[in-house]
Amino acid sequence: MIELLRVSGVGGITSAELVFRSDFIVITGESGSGKSSLVRAFEFISGRRAHASSIHSGCQEATVEAMWNRTMNDGGLLVTRRSLSRSGKGRCSVHGDLATAGQLAEVSAPMIEIQSQFAQLNLLDPSRQLDMVDQCGGTGLARVRDELAATFPAMLEAEREILGLKKRRSELESELENAPARVRRIKALAPYQGCEEEWACELLSIEKRLGDVGRYDEIINRMNGGESGVDLLEQLDVLLRDLYAASPDDSRQRWADLGESALRSLQELFSSARGELDMTSREELETRRDEVESKIGALRRIKRETGLQTAGELAAYIDEVESGMSWLRDIRGVLEAKQSRASELRSGVSASARELRSLRELAAADFESRVNRHLRDLAMEDSKFSAVINRLDKVRANGAEGATFLLSQSDLPPNPVSRAASGGELSRLLIAMQASIDPSRLPGVIVFDEVEAGLGGRTALLAGKKLKELSRSCRTILITHEATIASMADQHFVVRRTGDETTVDEIDGPEREREIARMLSGVETTEALEHARALLGREG
Repeated sequence: MIELLRVSGVGGITSAELVFRSDFIVITGESGSGKSSLVRAFEFISGRRAHASSIHSGCQEATVEAMWNRTMNDGGLLVTRRSLSRSGKGRCSVHGDLATAGQLAEVSAPMIEIQSQFAQLNLLDPSRQLDMVDQCGGTGLARVRDELAATFPAMLEAEREILGLKKRRSELESELENAPARVRRIKALAPYQGCEEEWACELLSIEKRLGDVGRYDEIINRMNGGESGVDLLEQLDVLLRDLYAASPDDSRQRWADLGESALRSLQELFSSARGELDMTSREELETRRDEVESKIGALRRIKRETGLQTAGELAAYIDEVESGMSWLRDIRGVLEAKQSRASELRSGVSASARELRSLRELAAADFESRVNRHLRDLAMEDSKFSAVINRLDKVRANGAEGATFLLSQSDLPPNPVSRAASGGELSRLLIAMQASIDPSRLPGVIVFDEVEAGLGGRTALLAGKKLKELSRSCRTILITHEATIASMADQHFVVRRTGDETTVDEIDGPEREREIARMLSGVETTEALEHARALLGREG
């Protein structure tokens, strides 16, 4: 509940301080005196949007400070403050701590509600209509609604996560369709940095060795006699024997010794050559050549398939594929757990939505009954208010239904209140609705800005009584031009304008009588003063 309001530099107000001591408070003043500046001050301190254009022409900034009797942890009163400079820079504080306008609004929400003269438009807003029904549902409805509001986003998030995981699984399965076989081929090759160049060099070496082997084979073939099939050493042995036979007697032995020595050396050379040349196997070289060619070809195919070039990139590719395959193996269990959780959340949402609908239908019936009772007190006996709960096709965070307010008069069928009621009837309907809300759901203070517009005479009197009745549940501040209602207040402030300056003063006694008289007739005539005293319950 607000206890004090200090205003500086707002609208036409240079400086004003209002101390609230009573439950039903009125603020009056002539048209153009600056009452709207006070409305802006209330809106400003409640965290609503503010504009530099609302700053007093003679001030550099607008400042509003309020004191509330909501006890803090340290046992003190809650003080909120907000300022706005001409440059558009703002500053807010809550109990001395800096805050944003949003944080200020969050703190102020349960403490103050401002109903302007356009508040009747709330009757046309389906979301506002549903909120008003909910405010009649008590703590049980509020609990279920809060549970749904918390569970519904969690359900959506769980379902979005499942869809995302399934999409990722499908994409990964497509990406890895041939990857495991490719990884096996890479691992079989066991590539390392520079292996392709090394294998190419080895292939050249093998080809050279195969060429040498060909030449060795030709030599050995010739040593073995070639196409004739006669061994060269055997031919040489026959030739040497013929030489010995034709040699002179005195040279025969010497020639024989030389020939035998030469033949043994050649035999030893040929034997050694055959042994060494036979160690190089053409088949082994050809097998190894085929292996190396196959490895080089396989490596180049893998490079083309993957678009990778280095052994490091191929190793990283193996890690990536194996990580993806591991993720695919694990995701089944993960999805099962998340689907189970999502199913639990969906069940919880459905259960909360069903319970909320039942509670709203009960609350709507109760709200409807209360409003109609208040409408009878406001001289609208021929009007019947209906709060209809409409079922929606989908569950949302605030439930699976909306609310529609209807009004029927006499024997006419019900119509939306925007079409069925006049301005004065809408004003009374709004007061009846506000009075029908569970007192525990009301804010600490409600500020009404000319909400009684369009009323007069008996209807104004009845509206005043209803607002006074409402003030027993929460502090009610009414900005009004209606003298009948103003006279019912427990505390009265008047707004006056002199030149460019607006002042706000608390009035009582004769001063209040004169203000009520002005409101009645525009001037302080004897008859108006007597009427004012009568309204205030005083004798002349």
